[in-house]
Amino acid sequence: MAAEFHRGLELVEVDVQDPSGHRFGSYSPSDRTVRCGPGATEGMAPMTEDSSALPAIRVGDAEREITARQLRLAVEYGQLTLVELDKRLIAVYRAETVRDLVAVTADLPVAAAAREPLELQTSSAAHRKAGQWIVPSQISATTGSGVITIDFTEALCSHAEVAVHVQVGSGVVKLIVPRGWRVDFDRVKIGSGSAANRANEPMLPGSPVLRVDGRVKSGALKAEYPRPPRRSFWAWLLRRPR
Repeated sequence: MAAEFHRGLELVEVDVQDPSGHRFGSYSPSDRTVRCGPGATEGMAPMTEDSSALPAIRVGDAEREITARQLRLAVEYGQLTLVELDKRLIAVYRAETVRDLVAVTADLPVAAAAREPLELQTSSAAHRKAGQWIVPSQISATTGSGVITIDFTEALCSHAEVAVHVQVGSGVVKLIVPRGWRVDFDRVKIGSGSAANRANEPMLPGSPVLRVDGRVKSGALKAEYPRPPRRSFWAWLLRRPR
């Protein structure tokens, strides 16, 4: 069910209203177009989609919470007001199917960004992707002798699965994931290099899977959890046995 939901996020559907009558989008069966947002019927460029491809799969709390996180991030980016957030959250927590949830975020750049592939490339330098960012369904990391670090600790991921394509020469690609995420190295081909997956704790329900494929020649591919923050000297001193 979760996989169907995340595939549905890449489609656009349509007609969701909250009890106050606020409308988030409209769908026209005659021309198979979708118009989203408060001004859905006025002046917005239509998005075409085959309605038969939109799954009417029922969703659970995990899927609703992912969509709610997208809406809250949109508020931080200034794409929604708090009033709009409240209205859309009503629709989210009353949603029963994938279609209902997709309609709520269809007009947001946050949802669009989750569909754009991320390409990271370096020859001999160090490149780090970290902080708050939106995880797309496709990520590629290519390095010669450099180091690429992809830190998912504070990232927003709305996909059940994320494909990570790696090409490593003599450099390093490191994936840092929150506890509960799963990382799969089964499709990675190793030459004289190494692949070490230390993110191997049991997966938490609703968490994404990073499926890594590609090739490591003489370099290294690593997956690990974030390191705990270092204690300050004063914190160490206060906790020191007396």
